[in-house]
Amino acid sequence: MAAVSFLAAVLLLAQGRPAGQSGDVTRATLDNGLRVVILRNPLAPVVTVEQNYLVGGNETPQGFPGMAHAQEHMAFRGCAELTGDQISAIFAQLGGFGNADTQQNITQYYTTLPAGDLDIALRVDAACMQDIQDSQGEWAQEKGAIEQEVARDLSNPTYKFITRANEDMFSGTPYSHDPLGTKDSFDATSGEMLKNFYKAWYAPNNAILVIAGDVEPNAVLAKVKEYYGKIERKALPPRPQVTLSPVKSESFMLDSNLPYLLAFIAYRMPGTDSTDFAAVHILSDVLASQRGNLYELVPQGKALEAEFGLAEAYPKASMAYSVAVLPAAADAAPVIQDMRKIIADYAAKGVPADLVEAAKRREIAAAEFRRDSIPGLAEAWSDALAAEGRNSPDDDVEAMKRVTVEDVNRLAKTYLVDQGSITAQLKPSPSGEPVASNGFGGGEQLTSAPTKAVELPSWASSRLLTLELPLAQPAATDVTLPNGLRLIVRTVKVTPTVTVVGNVRHDPQMETPSGRDGVARVLENLFSYGTKNLDRLAFQKALDDIAAEESAGFEFSLQVLKQDFTRGVQLLADNELNPALPNQAFNVLKPQTAQFVAGQLRSPGYRAGHALNTALFPAKDPVLRQATPETIASLTIDDIRQYYAKTIRPDLTTIV
Repeated sequence: MAAVSFLAAVLLLAQGRPAGQSGDVTRATLDNGLRVVILRNPLAPVVTVEQNYLVGGNETPQGFPGMAHAQEHMAFRGCAELTGDQISAIFAQLGGFGNADTQQNITQYYTTLPAGDLDIALRVDAACMQDIQDSQGEWAQEKGAIEQEVARDLSNPTYKFITRANEDMFSGTPYSHDPLGTKDSFDATSGEMLKNFYKAWYAPNNAILVIAGDVEPNAVLAKVKEYYGKIERKALPPRPQVTLSPVKSESFMLDSNLPYLLAFIAYRMPGTDSTDFAAVHILSDVLASQRGNLYELVPQGKALEAEFGLAEAYPKASMAYSVAVLPAAADAAPVIQDMRKIIADYAAKGVPADLVEAAKRREIAAAEFRRDSIPGLAEAWSDALAAEGRNSPDDDVEAMKRVTVEDVNRLAKTYLVDQGSITAQLKPSPSGEPVASNGFGGGEQLTSAPTKAVELPSWASSRLLTLELPLAQPAATDVTLPNGLRLIVRTVKVTPTVTVVGNVRHDPQMETPSGRDGVARVLENLFSYGTKNLDRLAFQKALDDIAAEESAGFEFSLQVLKQDFTRGVQLLADNELNPALPNQAFNVLKPQTAQFVAGQLRSPGYRAGHALNTALFPAKDPVLRQATPETIASLTIDDIRQYYAKTIRPDLTTIV
């Protein structure tokens, strides 16, 4: 794949893309206290409705930590003048995507659907604000589903770590228990208790309705007033007080069904109410930088991966953590000591100023990219207004712009201290349990198509019986270059951003030479080590300078602001076409990959999948090929370079 062909092809993407507007913002507060935000965004003929109730795990009764979560489920079991079957039938016929989630201080119901069907979504949502039936019979049926969800999450090793860390980090506060709930508390919950919870907290003056998409704001606001305006406001109960106690430093170990070991160090940080929260974000980004000392543990061969991030963010406090991923049989103590020293050095000596500026640029760019999705736009506004109490997501961006190096260093020195840290290890153990495949927490699918005919209200049936195709969008440009590379260009004038996604058609089970299984995996990991023109650190700095997100390999991508598109494509092309594939990095990655694969081959999930394939496919079918520590140990750097030359080809590549 010639570099000039790649660069020239992708540069076509930038032509004719003037910076667009993010869409109009219309706000209103109804007489009953319901706050409404309507975001016009013509990105696609769809709309997202996100209803945010300002109640969550914090407000649950003592001994019933999952009450808000249970109420979230019961909203789909029947609302004012709508049965659970009718709600399920409506959403099944609407198509689109609907979901809900319960957090510590908010409960969110959201759906994305064709813009022409907005009226139906608003009617259903308003019906559930008007009343939720919460019958004992429906709760008896729903309880089994929610208890299965609890069992799923409680089997997830990372969830178990966060739950335990919350108990220690926020002891004596509502933050110490997560809103998921427990089987015992759900067994003791009744429909009447749920109804009382609904009556106390589900009120228009305790909600923020966000609507984003291809809509006419004034018409939508009129509908909102019609459907929600008659719902009466309520006197809300007092909210629980949060009084934080000093964190008692401790260490613990949990069994894990993951094929690798995780080592954590967690720290309590300021929460979303604090004027320092923007600096918390920047500090977290700095410590997570691939140019930082924490990530340096990876190229040094001490960790398979090393990161820093925010695990929880509540109004009065948040929890940050550093984590190292290690081979299953490794001793975590030396790496934990290394992480402590790295973080302590940053706290004592300060962080690099250029990493602070790079983090600020990336956060500002990320705010633009969130506008490239209608559901993402609704979520950004919902989180800013409902979860954080902001006036708009721009408040966070402006706050991050004001963060200084001195702010970040002050936070590091104050909060990144061993005396207030919690250390944990998730150690693989042969429990026989499969690894949870869907993660934990977050949204959940709460409706399914009914199994019997359901009579719908006239306002729903009349619309759903009419199939209307959305207006056709402008066709994408689709060309194939002389070298076989296919280029698809789609222009959307909404935000000043460009996204490039590419794929090289590739099947390692068919293309890997005999005895060299694992060569594709090692090659993929080597792309992050820079190019023949820029070493790893210089290449990462070049990306930081333009706040670009980039990855290379058989699947490659670039997200960059339009003003920096040319430079971004140059870097992507250099990484894809001239990867350094350095011998030193290979000598680190090869044993790391072999150790990881050794743990993976022993993991229950992998063993179950391989056993199933063995039963389904002939003995020598390529599907049954697997990398082993031995095949990876036999690889040479020449194997990697030859495989790259053989498989990365323009005639197998598609760029969008």
